[in-house]
Amino acid sequence: MQPATARDLLKADAKEKKNYRGFSLVHLTAYSVYWLTQWGIPTTYENVSVLSGRLFPADFSMQGFPELPDAFRTNRSLLQMRPKYRGFATSDPREGVHLTEKGEKQAIVVLSAIGPPTFEGKIVAANTLEIDPRRPNKNLDRNRNPAQVIQEIRSKILFRRFQEGKIAEAEVVHLLGLVGLYDHTIPSELRKAFEQLRRDAKDVNDTEVIRFLESVSERFGSYLGRAEPPARHQYRKRGDQE
Repeated sequence: MQPATARDLLKADAKEKKNYRGFSLVHLTAYSVYWLTQWGIPTTYENVSVLSGRLFPADFSMQGFPELPDAFRTNRSLLQMRPKYRGFATSDPREGVHLTEKGEKQAIVVLSAIGPPTFEGKIVAANTLEIDPRRPNKNLDRNRNPAQVIQEIRSKILFRRFQEGKIAEAEVVHLLGLVGLYDHTIPSELRKAFEQLRRDAKDVNDTEVIRFLESVSERFGSYLGRAEPPARHQYRKRGDQE
């Protein structure tokens, strides 16, 4: 199973302390944020606290109560992840946590060492593309399976919101989960990924998914239509120095 709602996070299995002993709390928090984003679950402070508490109870649970997450410890880690400290993420209590490119790389380092999360003993994989769109792969189109992509779209939280008539309640994090990208991805790449989904839906002639993507385009029109950020390279360089 793949977690579909925040409540499903309570089923996550704890990792063995010996396997992640060498990582800081900030690295472990980045790992939690990474997986919430992969699953399309909002990266709110509460959700990050719960997942970190379940995965790493020795470090993120309340003393004497291993079943309860210590939100204060998670919040402190999130503060340390901000650009002026580690530069792993940006965060806001209302919008959630978004990993920077640096934070994503560190989360993958942790992933390589301890593996993906398990839920009730079963490994849970991500439904997103493994290829980073900032480094285009010339073989991507050749290896792409539109039918499989459409099947994955139908498993997304955003698609369920559409079927329930609640697309207006969807948030940007659900859009990012749909396309398998991150908030710091440049707008042109986000639009390119979204248009590819449209082509996939037309290739298999899935009229329901076509209507779904039209609704998503209307709901997130302003976000998809954002202009490219100015002086992007200067900003990245400055962030790396902090």
